[in-house]
Amino acid sequence: MEPRRFEDGERNVMVDRKHKVVIDASAVIKWFVKEKDRDRALMLREEHVKGGKLLSAPWLLAYEVCNALRHNPEFIEEDVKKAVESLFELHIEFTPPTIDNMNAVVENAFRHSITAYDASYLSLAESENCPFITADEKLYERLKENPLAVFLSSNRLREIIG
Repeated sequence: MEPRRFEDGERNVMVDRKHKVVIDASAVIKWFVKEKDRDRALMLREEHVKGGKLLSAPWLLAYEVCNALRHNPEFIEEDVKKAVESLFELHIEFTPPTIDNMNAVVENAFRHSITAYDASYLSLAESENCPFITADEKLYERLKENPLAVFLSSNRLREIIG
């Protein structure tokens, strides 16, 4: 399959599917909040900025990050706006819903007994045949048999980053 081109704010970078990574809100929130494994989440973001990896997510990511930060007592309205802006400035590849991917979301939600929100990330990773990184331990426990699922705390993250 042909590599995809994305704009990183300074240059065009060709990214092959093998360099794509789906990331969920639980990992992205660590870019803004000082939590366990923040360094790992920031390392993944840096790989994206340098052009080594293309971070991808369903559109849902922007809403989930916005909501989590809005309910964090350390954030005021302006902080949340700046954080959400930065998601767009990073040129994460956001994917809109389609009938096909929503059908996959429903199937994964039932198969793994997870929310449709969580299933949207897994379904995107499956459609792109790329790793799906989450910092949500309960979600990872339900998905750990899937070879695409990667827990942010695991040693597999280093393999993915390279």
